[in-house]
Amino acid sequence: MQGFMVITEVAMVRLAFSLLALSWLSLVATAQDTAKPAELTEGAKSLLERLDADKDGKLSENELPERARASFKNFDQNGDGFIAGDELNKAAEAVANAQPREKGKNTKRDIGKLMKSDYRRDEQSGLFLQAARDYNAATNGEALLILKDGKVLLDVTDNGYDAKREHELASGTKSFSGIVAALMVEDGLMKWDELACETLTEWKGDAREKITIRMLLSLCAGLPPEQDALQGPATKDKYAYAVALKCKHEPGRKFEYGPAQFYAFGEIVKRKLKDKNEDIKSYFMRKVGEPLGMKLTWRTDAANNPHVPHGVFITANEWAKFGEWVRLGGKLGDKQLLKQELLDECFKPGKANRNYGLTWWLGGGADEDGESEGKVATTEAGVPKDLVYAAGKGKQRLMISREAGLTIVRLAKDTNTFETDQFFSWLTRGKKA
Repeated sequence: MQGFMVITEVAMVRLAFSLLALSWLSLVATAQDTAKPAELTEGAKSLLERLDADKDGKLSENELPERARASFKNFDQNGDGFIAGDELNKAAEAVANAQPREKGKNTKRDIGKLMKSDYRRDEQSGLFLQAARDYNAATNGEALLILKDGKVLLDVTDNGYDAKREHELASGTKSFSGIVAALMVEDGLMKWDELACETLTEWKGDAREKITIRMLLSLCAGLPPEQDALQGPATKDKYAYAVALKCKHEPGRKFEYGPAQFYAFGEIVKRKLKDKNEDIKSYFMRKVGEPLGMKLTWRTDAANNPHVPHGVFITANEWAKFGEWVRLGGKLGDKQLLKQELLDECFKPGKANRNYGLTWWLGGGADEDGESEGKVATTEAGVPKDLVYAAGKGKQRLMISREAGLTIVRLAKDTNTFETDQFFSWLTRGKKA
């Protein structure tokens, strides 16, 4: 009986393609934007990793499980013989929605049942705080902290979470690197557009010699992501592994999400701070963390290198201290810990992905590991037009808007239910977008 109940990952893909084939045409737009290929979500990339045998970045009929091949034409909307681009994003979303519910977790289908039809606006803030809390809880949120102009409006936990327990930020950790870079620029230790090979001298002589600090932090340096090697315990010295990688793409041309570029940046910081006997963690804590009174855990690899793309564990209130400091332009009381113009360099749209700055997301949606959905959340849904945020697997969020005076922390163990635009629609309008 136990063996009968086990459903393998491949079987789930087969099942999802088969069950959703009939309804697929109603889920996708028939118009294809051939001028600008869609950014692939993490789910789409996961499908490619499992099924793309020839590694050409798209799925042919022969690469699908046999039971799914009969439905191939329903997914291949432009009839070119492949499932690619936005077709692949929609296929991955459909597969995710068809998977069985994780024990105790809500799915997108549950949200409507858990939200009320009528919410009252908070008179003082003008926000629908209860609606925001209900949406956060319905999308498997564990903590939600909302500050407006520095005042706490909502500080709650749900789904059995202990507010005193440090929560994994996953890729929410990445945003600290952009701040570290800005601090090092101010200290004269780094320049935004300096060549990385000035520090990583082993990068001279091949395509890597064109990589700049800005490219690494905006995820367009051309290095392969290497998630399997860099997100597990097998690779002991992750900095050394990342530095040894060769370019997969021409530097500066293609945005590609993943940990390798952050670990390479970590090695640059390590070498630049060698004489100070500091690393990225101790430097950040000395310059910002300790003045703000932040308490956190920052884990290291087996070589004692602080993780850079992930690795920080923190409570909602401690993460909010950092968020408020960012909202206030790098100022703590009367003291400017970092010049605002250097801090704000992190929030300029990247050339390879306009939704991503230097380690921070700008305005739009992101999936469970922070990967762009290829869209910008609409201001009609109540999303502040100046929104910037850190995002991590599990749908962690640190969301900041100076214009709205908002700093919002969400901690969660979610997969694909939370959406940034829906959250702000409930918060600012009390209804679904």
